[in-house]
Amino acid sequence: MKKFYAIIISAVMVATLAGCGGNNTVTLPSSEADSVRQEGKEIENQDAKHLVLTTTALDPEVAPDYNPWADGLVKFKEEVEKNSNGRYIVDIYWYASDAEAFQMVQDGETDFNFGAGMSNVDGRFAWQRIPFLLPDLETVREKLASPDSEGYKINSGLYADNGLKLLAQNCGLQRHIFSTKKLIKVPDDLKDETFRTYEDAIVNAFYGELGNVAIMPFGELYTSLQNGLVTATDQQIPSYIIENYYEVAPYYSYVGAQWTSYSLMMNMEKFNSFSEEDQKIFTDAAWACAKAEYESYKDMLSDAESFFDAHEITYYQPSSEELALWQQYAASLSDEWKKLVGDDLYKQVSELFNY
Repeated sequence: MKKFYAIIISAVMVATLAGCGGNNTVTLPSSEADSVRQEGKEIENQDAKHLVLTTTALDPEVAPDYNPWADGLVKFKEEVEKNSNGRYIVDIYWYASDAEAFQMVQDGETDFNFGAGMSNVDGRFAWQRIPFLLPDLETVREKLASPDSEGYKINSGLYADNGLKLLAQNCGLQRHIFSTKKLIKVPDDLKDETFRTYEDAIVNAFYGELGNVAIMPFGELYTSLQNGLVTATDQQIPSYIIENYYEVAPYYSYVGAQWTSYSLMMNMEKFNSFSEEDQKIFTDAAWACAKAEYESYKDMLSDAESFFDAHEITYYQPSSEELALWQQYAASLSDEWKKLVGDDLYKQVSELFNY
């Protein structure tokens, strides 16, 4: 019988900087420029309006390398401040709680959030986490993360139904499995592992049938891997490197069941309160963010294995036969996915990605 260990925290946006051994994160506003430069002329910003952006991403001052999300957000900030001629300054609050940040932007308490729709608010938001639905980076960019794509139109409608304007859709980063004791090559390899998950119905349905599952916050993961409470989990490569998980879990398998995709959103009423000129500034900057993240992620992927080699990380690309076992297992749970996201949406996205 599978076991679920629930670890409950009350997440708040606080300034936290952990020491060595992972969780090198901080919640701070980005530096507030006193002026911007445009065409060689310095424009004073004494009357600039400050716009608040929350995100779970890591502050680039703390994690300057292997950080595509931050690269995208820095680009967004630059584009808004430049193209508004200094009328707006974007203050970024890093490493916010997913749930709190989403609720705050939905209520109009903040100006922007860079995150994902919460499936506990609307179950349809979970469709992007259906295992093996999103196949590869270029397909995701073509069919989901471009202005005229059907995937972006689907998500725009979901966000609008929840009172939000989706400014742009980012590709996101693919998640792979790492472990403390061995390479995870096929689903059966997880039967004796304790796998860390988070509060998400699809994630827990997928991994919960394969072994023991521990539901715990991101901030507890390094210590839990270190002391053996958790022996395996999945994360995108930047988190694996930045949080130093390789120190305690040196086995990395390119299973790639799911993606973590964050995008920029605004409260719809707040968005509509801005002029058409400002709306275009925000939207254009959000797509610039998506492009910068995509390019940074591609560069990081080409360099990651050099990092793995240098740090004696054992990494593995499952064979097509091994990946087929994962995909067959995911397909066996299709009724569960339909129940969670709805039959109509499941059919729509399945056809879109030839699932």
